[in-house]
Amino acid sequence: MTDLPADLPTDLPTDLPTEADVVICGGGPIGASTAHFLARTAPQLRVVVIDDAPADDTSHVTTYRYSGGSVRWTWSDPVKREMTAETADLVRSLLADGVDLAAIENSYHLLHTGEHIPALNISAAKLVAHLLEQARGAGVQVYSDTVVDGVRPEGSGHLVETSRGTIRAARVLVALGAANKRLFPHGGVDLEKRQLFVLDAPVPPEREGMPHTIVPVGDGFGYVFVKSVEGRLRVLVGQEDIVEDDDTSGAVDYWATLLDRGLATALPWLREAKTEQILWGVDIAQKKLVLDEPEPGLLVAGCGSAVRSSAWLGRTLAERLSEPLAG
Repeated sequence: MTDLPADLPTDLPTDLPTEADVVICGGGPIGASTAHFLARTAPQLRVVVIDDAPADDTSHVTTYRYSGGSVRWTWSDPVKREMTAETADLVRSLLADGVDLAAIENSYHLLHTGEHIPALNISAAKLVAHLLEQARGAGVQVYSDTVVDGVRPEGSGHLVETSRGTIRAARVLVALGAANKRLFPHGGVDLEKRQLFVLDAPVPPEREGMPHTIVPVGDGFGYVFVKSVEGRLRVLVGQEDIVEDDDTSGAVDYWATLLDRGLATALPWLREAKTEQILWGVDIAQKKLVLDEPEPGLLVAGCGSAVRSSAWLGRTLAERLSEPLAG
């Protein structure tokens, strides 16, 4: 949860069209990737992206802005392995083309097993901004700071009601992350807060290549890694199931508790570190993939930690959205 929103272009369109073939509600990892793949594979379709992400995200529901941005692709689960490997391939191709993603090539070090698993760390905001810009360059219309108020069926299509007006589309994807629950409160999605501690620990040259270290603590684990935050390498710490934190209204500083419960025993060099900043966001619980079709042609997609699976999700959703329309 470390990425701040990227600077938006100043020449975005202002007048919402009345019709489109596909409307994508949400300009985060899933929406941006879907728009990117639709522009590549179905350029004949009129695609509109409505970016519901507020510039002042006081509820922190635009979780990718604050995500750790780690992508690993070695998993025992074959589906998870396929999803993350496809994203890693996309990231590598962008890096080979010179796209700045603030990338760090490292590995996951599982202290309890001794495994070192290849990984990449990237800026999620930079990835999303690049995918949206590529889609725009291919003709996709992107509307920022536009709130989606509702989606309802009409005839053979759907009406998307927004703060800029109403647009009719044959197919609609709702990919607003945690904000999906605002439009579809009975969709069976549970939310949880995720937060990262940005520490004042120095990052000397010998620490720049530090692996993403997974530390078992009690019934949970902590993770410690180095990431580029606002152009500086910083040490970040997150946790799962060490401290219960159900408060989704804001950051909670339980750094001292993490140390006392065993993190400092495993990694003594953290004992003297202090929290400089807490980066938090509200995400889909347990990093689950949720895909629903409440009405024909209306897809609702969400995924906890969506960045690492974004390429697979975008390609798959683009295929579903374009198949009935193309041809």
